[in-house]
Amino acid sequence: TESVVRNTERLLGLFADLGVCATWFFLGEVADAFPSLVRRVAEGGHELGVHGYHHHRLHELDPAGFRSSIRRAKDAIEQAGGQRVLGHRAVAFSLCRETWWATEILAELGFQYDSSVFPFRGVRYGMSGAPLSPYPVRTRRGTLWEVPLSVVRWAGLRIPACGGGYLRHFPLAFTRAALRCLERERRRAVVYLHPYELDVDYDAGYLRQWLPAVSHRRLRWLRWTQYRRRAGTIPKLRRLLAEFSFGTLAAMLGTGPVNPTPSVPLPREAPEGGSSGPTLSTF
Repeated sequence: TESVVRNTERLLGLFADLGVCATWFFLGEVADAFPSLVRRVAEGGHELGVHGYHHHRLHELDPAGFRSSIRRAKDAIEQAGGQRVLGHRAVAFSLCRETWWATEILAELGFQYDSSVFPFRGVRYGMSGAPLSPYPVRTRRGTLWEVPLSVVRWAGLRIPACGGGYLRHFPLAFTRAALRCLERERRRAVVYLHPYELDVDYDAGYLRQWLPAVSHRRLRWLRWTQYRRRAGTIPKLRRLLAEFSFGTLAAMLGTGPVNPTPSVPLPREAPEGGSSGPTLSTF
């Protein structure tokens, strides 16, 4: 919709004001509908990535459907942006042990990294026990890096931080403390948000479109979780961008991992590594 264009332009202006470059994971259908928007993002010095063609979780696709969707999206984004695409982020962080087959397809299609694993035990997503820092995933079709989303460790728990609803719901002091904690552990922070999180006007029709069968009670809960504190997103993000140095995921991987530590077994075991300094992504 046009709100994608409007909110993306707001973020582009903010990033330009502060001299920040980010990684933008686009849906292929958005690239086909608004190719000039993708081009403006690329011309702003930002990295382009793939978020699928339509907004489908990996659980909704079989390998053939995923391959077709990602290839189509990659072609659309590269054509619109005039930039080679290196990275992928699954819809709703849906890469997990049950959908790990997707990593081989990503390697086959020439991707250098994925950033879809949320290494904690969540209700809708998450991969408990996964490494906390970037690690190589070796497949029969090649190797790609997995760049997990950020969590902080407290009292034996892994707590998601630094992005999306966590960025909105938690106070700025918590997010700032999480970034400092990751710095001390020499782990890169992955800060992320969606352009729609800048919209403050409640649209019940939009939620009904995506979730037509939910009850009124569930709809009220979704309204609270999805719209709470949206007005503070830009001010909070501006403070973080001014206080910390950010970059793209591709630039981060170009530095290589440091401080290797033993890994937690995954479907394919991989050494865990990390380095300081946050990255920024939007999709």
